[in-house]
Amino acid sequence: MKFPRLLASAATVSLATAALSGCTTISTLVQAYGPDAQASPLPTRTYSASGLVVLRLGNCLDKLKLEDADKETDPFVACTKPHDLEVFGHFALKGDEYPSIESIVSDAAARCAKSFTKFVGVDFGISDLDFLYYYPTESSWAAGDRMVDCVIFDPDGKTVGTLKYADR
Repeated sequence: MKFPRLLASAATVSLATAALSGCTTISTLVQAYGPDAQASPLPTRTYSASGLVVLRLGNCLDKLKLEDADKETDPFVACTKPHDLEVFGHFALKGDEYPSIESIVSDAAARCAKSFTKFVGVDFGISDLDFLYYYPTESSWAAGDRMVDCVIFDPDGKTVGTLKYADR
């Protein structure tokens, strides 16, 4: 796979996390915005030595090309052209050992939601836009990947231009 990172759906992973943990704690987004929160947790054109796509803030992307298995496919799209995703935030995970999926999802959901509000200009809970985040797999972690990338999208379809300060 060209982009060996996991794409997480906050709602799905939250429910799975609660079920697996045996407690009633649900992800930060559900706690913050209630059970109807619809956030989905899934960077110049650069590739790491291990072949991973390196995303940068402001990159616009074609989701299918980003997630396909063909290493020759270029997922980057000029933001002036129709695109699916735009990178609006990212952060590095800490530590030497691969963290639990539960901790990655919890951290990613909270941090991406906070970045979302700053980027869009309205709180995620009332926005008609959505986000995904991508996080390292155990194998990409072993290759040095520590980044969680937050990407925004319009559930109604492709966008042209940036969604920064979209205020919706």
